[in-house]
Amino acid sequence: MVFWFVAAGMTAAATLIALWPLFADGPRRVASRAEHDVEVYAAQLRELDADVERGTMPAAEAATARAEIGRRLLRADGKARLAVEGGARGWQRRGAMATVVAVVALVPLTSAGLYYLYGAPGLPDLPLASRQGESQTPDPDIGQMVAAAEERLRTEPDDGQGWDVLAPIYLRMERPQEAAEAFRQAIRLLGASAPREAGLGEALTQLADGEVTEEARAAFERSLTINPAFLPARFFLALDLSQEDRYEEAGVAWAQLVEMSPPNAPWMQIANAALADARQNSGAPAPTAEAGAAAPGPTAADVEAASAMEETDRQAMIRGMVGQLAARLETQPNDVEGWKRLIHSYRVLGEDDRASEAYQTASRSFAADSAAGREIAALGAELGLVAEETQP
Repeated sequence: MVFWFVAAGMTAAATLIALWPLFADGPRRVASRAEHDVEVYAAQLRELDADVERGTMPAAEAATARAEIGRRLLRADGKARLAVEGGARGWQRRGAMATVVAVVALVPLTSAGLYYLYGAPGLPDLPLASRQGESQTPDPDIGQMVAAAEERLRTEPDDGQGWDVLAPIYLRMERPQEAAEAFRQAIRLLGASAPREAGLGEALTQLADGEVTEEARAAFERSLTINPAFLPARFFLALDLSQEDRYEEAGVAWAQLVEMSPPNAPWMQIANAALADARQNSGAPAPTAEAGAAAPGPTAADVEAASAMEETDRQAMIRGMVGQLAARLETQPNDVEGWKRLIHSYRVLGEDDRASEAYQTASRSFAADSAAGREIAALGAELGLVAEETQP
């Protein structure tokens, strides 16, 4: 009997708590919690930008965190805007007290009666892990949330925080045109910052298929003017120097980036390979073991290591390096190691057609019975590539 009294008391208490808003003396703001969440997430974004500018968080991790915080901010902002204020002095409405009394009396009695007829007090507990495994509620589609934010920005185009949240999400979704415009709006409304300027430059670089354009370079330079230690901007400026074959300056830029970066930075292997390539082409001494291998161009391991970075960062960085290696091999086709790295890089990037094309060109560059020709043939067999038959 004790169980029934306890259950009835808990049901009555829960019912009273649920009906308590009817006794409110005045209007209450239901949106207060959602508005608080908006303030918290906005503060997290500012703290994240500060961490990136101080160099305590890698840009790739910051981009992932910024996208996730932005998703939550959009959700909380939507709840805050859709919430409505409670009515005035609910307990004074006609029939409110009668409804409360009826519910408080009927709900416990009905619940107790139904449980007595159909309940199973002796049923063992169901573990939480089992319940979670049966039903997992997926997060709302980020595409729908972005669409909702876009609709709101069409009516409120001066919401700088909204543009600031959407810009890195666009970049992550590989929508560089929208990302560039969002970064421009955020800079116009909120002011320039190192992450915003670098984000604009990265979007423009992605638009140019990995090439650092003059407009992108200007954005990266503005980023470094604000924060000279902002490493992502330094990476793209060094990449620009390599793409323009300014190897002596590129070597200095890559060396500075390697020196300033933490050992576990996701771009370290790429930077080391680029440093070696710049030094080789400029005639400078080869880097030490700590600075990376002396062979030019990105290795397959370099490309795979970059998979830990954000997709947009990885594509822009790797494509720039691979494009530079391909351009060099057009003028120096006798570099067998360079051809092997180029073929591997295309395969890791998922560009099988280019890998096959590079394999055909490499096969034609060396005699089939030479050591280099046999190396290329062995690599083709390993990757499942077939060389074109030569005409007699």
